[in-house]
Amino acid sequence: MFRIVALLLLIILLGVQPARPGQIEYPQVIHTQYEAVDQKTGGHFVLWSEREKIFYGLDQKLFPGARYVDITQVTPSVGSITLTYIEVRTVGSTTSDYLYLAGNVRFRVSGMTLKASNFPTGGGMTPNGQ
Repeated sequence: MFRIVALLLLIILLGVQPARPGQIEYPQVIHTQYEAVDQKTGGHFVLWSEREKIFYGLDQKLFPGARYVDITQVTPSVGSITLTYIEVRTVGSTTSDYLYLAGNVRFRVSGMTLKASNFPTGGGMTPNGQ
């Protein structure tokens, strides 16, 4: 019995390889695109930047729904701030709104589906079928 346990421990210890850090290449570019599930009403898009909130689709009279949102986040080098470029096309509009932000940007999307992303597959951040 002791030999079996010792053999299992030896196999486990020899099979585990230490993780080696990979070199991250810069600039880092993250691109995501969302489209509204219902193109007539649009989806909801809320953006937080520092202490500011920007709404699309919360109330159709004040904040029209978003037909699509195209987000590009760029980190130029190690330790630099992230630059975020956002294109939002609202329902009933033929032109897009463009937002250019620096620093920490968070957003929440609802009523929209992820159409394109350059994230690695398997993390829930890529469209189905890719």
